[in-house]
Amino acid sequence: MATILVVDDDAVSRLLLATILEHRGHAVFECADGGGAIAALDDCGADLVIVDMQMPRVDGLEVIKRLRGDRRHDRTAVLLHTATPEDKALRNVAEAYGIRGILAKPSEPDAVIGAVEAALNDLSDPSV
Repeated sequence: MATILVVDDDAVSRLLLATILEHRGHAVFECADGGGAIAALDDCGADLVIVDMQMPRVDGLEVIKRLRGDRRHDRTAVLLHTATPEDKALRNVAEAYGIRGILAKPSEPDAVIGAVEAALNDLSDPSV
């Protein structure tokens, strides 16, 4: 299974995602803020990052920019976790940074599992 880093300032959202993912056999690491996300990624070597877009101080976009700016993590898959999944500007950001999907808050377990499996399958495909 995969190693997944969940970055969200909301403890309930982190717990929900971690529970769903751990139940599927994934190793889950949690980070409560964007500022610690890159260091956490270096420590855990995540295959996938699920990041909340709206966090105090360092938001999800800044996490994504730092992640994409670090060659060690250029193949790390990213899913956005947001209360505004239909936002056009957010979709443009997702496209610009190669984001693998957008999860709506609150997250339905089947949606989380489907998005995670799709993102991880993309990682195993060298043409993606």
